[in-house]
Amino acid sequence: MQDNPFLPRLYLSGVFYFILMYNGSNVLPIARFLHYTHMKQAYRSTLPHLESTRQSILATLLPEAATFYLEQYGPEKYAEVFLGEFDNPEIIWNTAMRRHLIERIAVHVADFSHRLTSNVRALYQFCPIPLIDYPELTQELFCHVYYLRHLCNRQRFPDWPIRDPIPFLRSCLATWYNELEKKPSTMSADLAREILSVDLSNEEHRKPAFIRRQYYKLAAKYHPDKNPEGREMFERINAAYELLSSESANNSTMPDSHRIVLCLQAQSIIYSRYSQELSEYKYAGYSQLIKTINLEAKDDALFIKGGGDLLSAAIELANYTLISSALNAEQLRRDGGLEALVTAFDRCVPMVTMSSTPDDMPVQVCIHVCDCFATASTFEMCRQKLAEMVSIFGALTRLLQFSHLPRLSTAAAQCICAMSVDELLQFQLFQTGVLWQLVPHLFHYDYTLDEGGVQHSEDSNKQSLANSLARSSSEALAALAGYRENTPDNEGVQKSLRALLTPYICRCMRVETNDMVLKTLNSNLENPYMIWDNGTRAEVLEFVEKHRTSNEPSSTLMGAEFELSVHKNELIVGDVFIRIYNEQPTFALHEPKKVAVDLLDYIRKSSDELNGVPKPIKKNPDDLIEIDWGNGPSSSQENGNTLNTETKVLMVMTALSNLVSANPGVEILLIGNFPLLITYLRGRKHPQLQIAALQVILLAAANKECVTDLATCNITTTLFTLLKDHPKIVARVLDVLIALSSNGQIVKEMLEHGGLMYILSILCLTNSDQGQRLQSAELLAKLQADKLTGPRWTRFINKFLPAIFADALRDSPNTALQMFDSSNEHPELIWNENTRKKVKEIIDKEVETLYQKHIKDPTAKWNTTTLSDDYCAYGDSISGELVVGGVFIRLFVENPGWPVRHPKEFARELIEKVLELMARPTPQIEMVTTAFVALVRNHPNTADQLPAQGYLPQFCTNMGSQKPEASKVAILILQELSENQFCCDALSQLPCIDGIMKSMKNQPSLMRESAHALKCLMKRNTGELAQQMLNCGMVPYLLEVLDSSMNGVSNGAAARAEIVDALKSAILDLKVGTKIQEILEKSPIWAQFKDQRHDLFLPAARTLAVTGAPTGVAGYLTEGMFNPPPMSNQPPPMHHDAAGDSFQPPL
Repeated sequence: MQDNPFLPRLYLSGVFYFILMYNGSNVLPIARFLHYTHMKQAYRSTLPHLESTRQSILATLLPEAATFYLEQYGPEKYAEVFLGEFDNPEIIWNTAMRRHLIERIAVHVADFSHRLTSNVRALYQFCPIPLIDYPELTQELFCHVYYLRHLCNRQRFPDWPIRDPIPFLRSCLATWYNELEKKPSTMSADLAREILSVDLSNEEHRKPAFIRRQYYKLAAKYHPDKNPEGREMFERINAAYELLSSESANNSTMPDSHRIVLCLQAQSIIYSRYSQELSEYKYAGYSQLIKTINLEAKDDALFIKGGGDLLSAAIELANYTLISSALNAEQLRRDGGLEALVTAFDRCVPMVTMSSTPDDMPVQVCIHVCDCFATASTFEMCRQKLAEMVSIFGALTRLLQFSHLPRLSTAAAQCICAMSVDELLQFQLFQTGVLWQLVPHLFHYDYTLDEGGVQHSEDSNKQSLANSLARSSSEALAALAGYRENTPDNEGVQKSLRALLTPYICRCMRVETNDMVLKTLNSNLENPYMIWDNGTRAEVLEFVEKHRTSNEPSSTLMGAEFELSVHKNELIVGDVFIRIYNEQPTFALHEPKKVAVDLLDYIRKSSDELNGVPKPIKKNPDDLIEIDWGNGPSSSQENGNTLNTETKVLMVMTALSNLVSANPGVEILLIGNFPLLITYLRGRKHPQLQIAALQVILLAAANKECVTDLATCNITTTLFTLLKDHPKIVARVLDVLIALSSNGQIVKEMLEHGGLMYILSILCLTNSDQGQRLQSAELLAKLQADKLTGPRWTRFINKFLPAIFADALRDSPNTALQMFDSSNEHPELIWNENTRKKVKEIIDKEVETLYQKHIKDPTAKWNTTTLSDDYCAYGDSISGELVVGGVFIRLFVENPGWPVRHPKEFARELIEKVLELMARPTPQIEMVTTAFVALVRNHPNTADQLPAQGYLPQFCTNMGSQKPEASKVAILILQELSENQFCCDALSQLPCIDGIMKSMKNQPSLMRESAHALKCLMKRNTGELAQQMLNCGMVPYLLEVLDSSMNGVSNGAAARAEIVDALKSAILDLKVGTKIQEILEKSPIWAQFKDQRHDLFLPAARTLAVTGAPTGVAGYLTEGMFNPPPMSNQPPPMHHDAAGDSFQPPL
């Protein structure tokens, strides 16, 4: 069929009329036929309002929407609609409309129907049907593919999908323009009647049937097929017939406001749903839109019932276009749109009253205008234009008072927020008293609504709307003050908000969310930044309400003069309530370093007054509250005036210590301020301030840099005097001293200013707090540990306490205290009650002297010239005692197993003393020798160091002394040294044999000890010793000793055995051993001893000497508890035979 050349002329047969008259339900074939053919007919309607569908033969038969529906959705969907009941933005169709269609077609073809009954082969002579009007569509406006009345009905069709929003927007604009520029038809009704020869004076001529007959007659006469020259007249006849047969002649030729409203609302819907897609397009309707707004805003009937719809729709559309693209605001400004909006705003704002409802036209207009102003405020040129129209600022302020219209007030608050990016706009809003309107909304917030977990929306919950208004008001205040990005700081607003809402809330506005700010404002709390409860809120609201409702001009300070009465007795420094912070020291401050600077500044400013400089008298003594919320530490803040200066400074000092304690790192700010704190430490008239300042310094002393700074402040004497002045804080002072002792300069300073005396005075207080005494002991231990000054501290401690205490303090302060409190008498300490009392008296006397000096002059030093090198405060208790290396020799001899603290040092001191006495013997030589022998015997390792220290050559030299005392000492000591491997090796390299032989001769009674030493040396098998024996004649001498009776020798048999072993060892020498053997073989005496071993004559080995005694540790109070039982040193008795030339062990 598509190739049929007669298809475009199919309509002439009237098939479309007759097929649509079918009243059955089997319409799908009809729908398919219509879908295929209706756009292919060579027919064009001449009616101008059918321009969009004039290509369809169905344009005059079906509603325009039905034609589009058929084309868009196809025959199947159209058949469903044709048979159904539909009423939506895309299609309006029902059974009544179908019946009306059939009736109108039937009337149109009535003449042919009569003819057809008489001649079934009669051909239909086509006659265009007048446009069928449907009563259901009388109030409808079809645009693009939608009925705008339904589409704009957001209650029935809130989210009806829109296809092709941009073409639809173009159609809406075109429809709108057409409506605005509506003109009469190009052919008037009179001309049409003239063409068709219709006379209105004749009643018969008014009937549609007569007009139709006239059309048939004239159309047949001038049809182009019969009259080629009648085409123009034929077209005029068609136009005249369509005009007279339709209702167009009765339609108004003036724009319809209702239809314009629908066009504007449709555009608003498009922009609201497709804002992003349309953002790249500049809106093309501003000129007409602004003209509409101006005309409506100046209309005297604007507020008559039913009026204002057009104005509301126009401003709403302007708002949505700005939301879509803020750049449209510039175009709006250039076209004079802002002036038009202000005109409408000025007309509508006064009409908003306490009785207005959210749906009132003035309310809706004001909401949309506020939104437009907010968007326009993003552009500099727009802001300049707005600043020139000063009426809007008072209008915005007025709109904020209608809390029963939360959406309106919210829009006004958001507009204020947007305007706040400009300093001039800020100022103008501030001057109109906008703060008085915004602040009350903050207190209508209910934070429990969101925290309750119940679903809610602004459409159904009034509190949700109130919360939204509160958030917008909070944001507007923050923007006005300059607390938001890109908003300039406004000092006036900030001062007012600091006074009305406190600095804490102002800070929260900067860094916290609006919800957190509002929750804080509507909660009762007491923290270092804020005292807030129902009373303070009522006080603020009362003040604000007074100014909000006042008809007189507001104060020029705009609330900056407001003061809460609850603050009158509070001390406030750096925006912090000092009393509360001291009660809540763990509260996290937002800017602890800034607060620390403020506190130090306050302390500094009060220093002169507390040091005796009088404070100026205030001119207004009745003013009990002076709170400066303001500009940092440089501002003068005098508050809490019911308190005296000392109490204030004490509170501030306590707050400073709490701040440093809770915020590590803040103490670094004290550097440079320690002289100020030390001034308070020296203020003896204010003991509480001394204690508070001490606490701050104690906390700062944990920082190495602070300690370094304190080292330059001469603080030590001040701390020493506090030990005397305040016994209750001794522990705290000692903590400070312990912390400061990590600095070498302070350690030196403490010693130079007599700190030792103060510390020892505490150590000597046996009846006082043991914790303080332990601290003093720990302090002394730390002071001795200093690399540079520590040894000097030890020397000075030893002048007042026995040397063992200095070591004990370093090793175990607790043990040192126990030792100090008890009475002891052992080799390293003689200590009793009398000694303790005398030492304490000396120390206390020295402390009193130093204290008096330091009170007058904190830089006074300790006079140590009276302390000679041999000065000893406990000298009386040790007079007459021989002390070597800190050990009492008498007591050590009595208790040789005592584990001395420094055995090697003691051994060195003893050997030096021995050598000294061997050169110049005194009665002490025997005791010292006994002590040395006991030390080596009980601590064998102590002798290991002697060879390296160079004492053995001196010893060998003194062995040859002719003095009997020296010889005896030499033999006894040599006996012990020979058993030490290191000493034995060293002696074997020295010329010692001659000295041994001389000692044997000088002390025959010690023959066994001499022989034992000789045996031990010869077992080293060194050629030097054998050579010395050969050279000095030791071998013959020993043979003589073997042959002698050894009278006076304690164990002669053992002595002989030792000598035999020594000679046998000498024979083994590779160099001179043969010569020594020859000498021995020549002697008959040697024959008696050479063939057997004589070990059984020797006493049992001294296990203690061989294996070494338990060295242990410096067990200051053990007193030899772990010494092994004494062992017998006596050899078995020796029995001589009758000939006297042999000896045997006892049976």
